[in-house]
Amino acid sequence: MSLMLVILSGAILVIPLAIYAAYLAYQLVKKKRKERELSEKVNSERLEGDKDARQSIQIISRALLQKDLSETEAAMRIAFLAQKLTPSADEATALLIFQQLAEATAHIPILEDWNALERTEKRRLTVEREGIESKYSEFVQDSAAKLSKIRLA
Repeated sequence: MSLMLVILSGAILVIPLAIYAAYLAYQLVKKKRKERELSEKVNSERLEGDKDARQSIQIISRALLQKDLSETEAAMRIAFLAQKLTPSADEATALLIFQQLAEATAHIPILEDWNALERTEKRRLTVEREGIESKYSEFVQDSAAKLSKIRLA
């Protein structure tokens, strides 16, 4: 009888612990599944963002090659988009020149700040911008040609 009492007491202690362990294992599996789904979603959104950024860079590069944009404007836009992109090695090399030109001309006002300038100051800054662009022009045009053909997938 005392052996039966010991076994019954052990079962009363072990069974709830086993049920609790099974519950914790289920919660762990559920948590891992949610983490995997979230990781897949983030990766999918990153890939979609990369594709959108590449497409925008491609469009801007083509507009630059067709002389629809100044090199500085294209550089500013492409440098901004490059921050949202995980570039390949080839893309990184082509994007670098745009980032350098954007940095070299970053001090030149844009939009409302440009409109607020006097004509003489606008003229001076335009000459300065064109001088900076001329230093980078060959590299910018070559990089734009490469970026206009980047794969979107």
